[in-house]
Amino acid sequence: MRILSFCLLLLLMSCKTTYRRADISSISEKEKAKVYDFGKRLLETCKTRQFVQLSEREVTKGLATLSLAEMQHACDVLDKRNGKFIDMTLIEVIDDTFTGSSKIYRYKGNFERNDFVNEIRIWLRPDGKFQGIIWMEWKDEYIPYKK
Repeated sequence: MRILSFCLLLLLMSCKTTYRRADISSISEKEKAKVYDFGKRLLETCKTRQFVQLSEREVTKGLATLSLAEMQHACDVLDKRNGKFIDMTLIEVIDDTFTGSSKIYRYKGNFERNDFVNEIRIWLRPDGKFQGIIWMEWKDEYIPYKK
Protein backbone atom coordinates (compact mmCIF):
# COMPACT_ATOMS: atom_id res chain seq x y z
CA MET A 1 0.00 0.00 0.00
CA ARG A 2 2.86 2.40 0.80
CA ILE A 3 4.47 1.70 -2.53
CA LEU A 4 1.20 2.40 -4.34
CA SER A 5 0.73 5.65 -2.41
CA PHE A 6 4.29 6.71 -3.20
CA CYS A 7 3.81 5.93 -6.93
CA LEU A 8 0.58 7.94 -7.03
CA LEU A 9 2.23 10.87 -5.29
CA LEU A 10 5.15 10.73 -7.71
CA LEU A 11 2.77 10.58 -10.68
CA LEU A 12 0.80 13.53 -9.36
CA MET A 13 3.94 15.63 -8.87
CA SER A 14 5.28 14.81 -12.32
CA CYS A 15 2.07 15.97 -14.06
CA LYS A 16 2.54 19.63 -13.18
CA THR A 17 5.77 21.24 -14.28
CA THR A 18 6.92 24.10 -12.12
CA TYR A 19 9.50 26.68 -13.02
CA ARG A 20 11.97 28.13 -10.60
CA ARG A 21 11.66 31.88 -10.36
CA ALA A 22 14.82 33.71 -9.46
CA ASP A 23 14.69 36.46 -6.89
CA ILE A 24 15.25 39.58 -9.00
CA SER A 25 17.28 41.19 -6.22
CA SER A 26 19.72 38.24 -6.31
CA ILE A 27 20.67 38.99 -9.93
CA SER A 28 23.51 41.43 -10.38
CA GLU A 29 22.69 44.94 -11.57
CA LYS A 30 25.27 44.45 -14.31
CA GLU A 31 23.45 41.38 -15.68
CA LYS A 32 20.03 43.05 -15.45
CA ALA A 33 21.39 46.11 -17.27
CA LYS A 34 22.97 43.91 -19.95
CA VAL A 35 19.69 42.13 -20.69
CA TYR A 36 17.65 45.35 -20.56
CA ASP A 37 20.06 47.15 -22.89
CA PHE A 38 20.04 44.27 -25.37
CA GLY A 39 16.24 44.14 -25.50
CA LYS A 40 15.85 47.88 -25.68
CA ARG A 41 18.50 48.18 -28.39
CA LEU A 42 16.77 45.59 -30.58
CA LEU A 43 13.33 47.12 -30.08
CA GLU A 44 14.68 50.63 -30.69
CA THR A 45 15.93 49.49 -34.11
CA CYS A 46 12.28 49.01 -35.06
CA LYS A 47 11.87 52.79 -34.65
CA THR A 48 14.99 53.80 -36.53
CA ARG A 49 15.10 50.94 -39.06
CA GLN A 50 18.88 50.97 -38.57
CA PHE A 51 19.24 47.20 -38.26
CA VAL A 52 22.63 45.84 -37.25
CA GLN A 53 23.71 42.24 -37.76
CA LEU A 54 24.15 40.60 -34.36
CA SER A 55 27.62 39.38 -33.44
CA GLU A 56 28.33 35.76 -32.44
CA ARG A 57 30.38 37.25 -29.60
CA GLU A 58 27.15 38.56 -28.05
CA VAL A 59 24.52 36.05 -29.22
CA THR A 60 24.25 32.36 -30.06
CA LYS A 61 24.85 31.23 -33.62
CA GLY A 62 21.11 30.83 -34.28
CA LEU A 63 20.39 34.42 -33.29
CA ALA A 64 23.45 35.73 -35.12
CA THR A 65 22.17 34.28 -38.40
CA LEU A 66 18.91 36.23 -38.12
CA SER A 67 18.64 38.06 -41.41
CA LEU A 68 17.92 41.75 -41.75
CA ALA A 69 14.77 40.84 -43.71
CA GLU A 70 13.56 38.71 -40.78
CA MET A 71 14.25 41.56 -38.36
CA GLN A 72 12.39 43.97 -40.66
CA HIS A 73 9.39 41.64 -40.84
CA ALA A 74 9.25 41.20 -37.04
CA CYS A 75 9.39 44.96 -36.57
CA ASP A 76 6.68 45.53 -39.18
CA VAL A 77 4.35 43.14 -37.34
CA LEU A 78 5.15 44.73 -33.97
CA ASP A 79 4.69 48.29 -35.27
CA LYS A 80 1.41 47.47 -36.99
CA ARG A 81 -0.03 45.83 -33.88
CA ASN A 82 1.40 48.02 -31.12
CA GLY A 83 2.95 51.14 -32.53
CA LYS A 84 6.39 52.36 -31.52
CA PHE A 85 8.25 50.91 -28.56
CA ILE A 86 8.54 53.17 -25.51
CA ASP A 87 10.08 51.13 -22.67
CA MET A 88 9.92 47.84 -20.76
CA THR A 89 9.75 46.82 -17.10
CA LEU A 90 11.31 43.65 -15.66
CA ILE A 91 8.63 41.55 -13.97
CA GLU A 92 10.28 38.20 -13.30
CA VAL A 93 13.20 35.95 -14.16
CA ILE A 94 12.74 32.24 -14.70
CA ASP A 95 15.91 30.37 -13.76
CA ASP A 96 16.13 27.41 -16.09
CA THR A 97 19.92 27.06 -15.74
CA PHE A 98 19.60 23.89 -13.64
CA THR A 99 18.63 22.10 -16.88
CA GLY A 100 21.60 23.68 -18.64
CA SER A 101 19.44 26.08 -20.60
CA SER A 102 19.23 29.74 -19.64
CA LYS A 103 17.64 32.47 -17.57
CA ILE A 104 14.46 33.83 -19.06
CA TYR A 105 13.81 37.50 -18.42
CA ARG A 106 10.15 38.50 -18.66
CA TYR A 107 9.40 42.18 -19.26
CA LYS A 108 6.12 44.02 -19.70
CA GLY A 109 6.45 46.27 -22.71
CA ASN A 110 5.05 49.75 -23.11
CA PHE A 111 4.15 50.82 -26.65
CA GLU A 112 2.24 53.68 -28.29
CA ARG A 113 -0.87 51.49 -28.36
CA ASN A 114 -1.38 49.20 -25.40
CA ASP A 115 -4.58 47.43 -26.49
CA PHE A 116 -3.24 44.46 -24.55
CA VAL A 117 -0.20 44.03 -22.33
CA ASN A 118 2.88 42.88 -24.23
CA GLU A 119 5.55 40.55 -22.94
CA ILE A 120 9.12 40.83 -24.09
CA ARG A 121 10.95 37.62 -23.26
CA ILE A 122 14.76 37.42 -23.47
CA TRP A 123 16.89 34.29 -22.98
CA LEU A 124 20.39 34.64 -21.51
CA ARG A 125 22.63 31.58 -21.38
CA PRO A 126 25.02 30.90 -18.49
CA ASP A 127 27.96 31.83 -20.77
CA GLY A 128 26.51 35.36 -21.11
CA LYS A 129 25.29 35.00 -24.70
CA PHE A 130 21.76 35.88 -25.71
CA GLN A 131 19.82 32.92 -27.00
CA GLY A 132 16.58 34.57 -28.09
CA ILE A 133 14.05 37.37 -27.86
CA ILE A 134 10.33 37.29 -28.58
CA TRP A 135 7.34 39.50 -27.91
CA MET A 136 3.79 38.30 -27.39
CA GLU A 137 0.68 38.95 -25.33
CA TRP A 138 1.39 38.93 -21.57
CA LYS A 139 0.14 35.99 -19.50
CA ASP A 140 0.50 36.22 -15.71
CA GLU A 141 1.50 32.58 -15.50
CA TYR A 142 4.76 31.67 -17.21
CA ILE A 143 4.13 29.37 -20.17
CA PRO A 144 7.21 28.13 -22.03
CA TYR A 145 7.44 29.33 -25.61
CA LYS A 146 7.06 26.61 -28.21
CA LYS A 147 8.02 27.24 -31.82
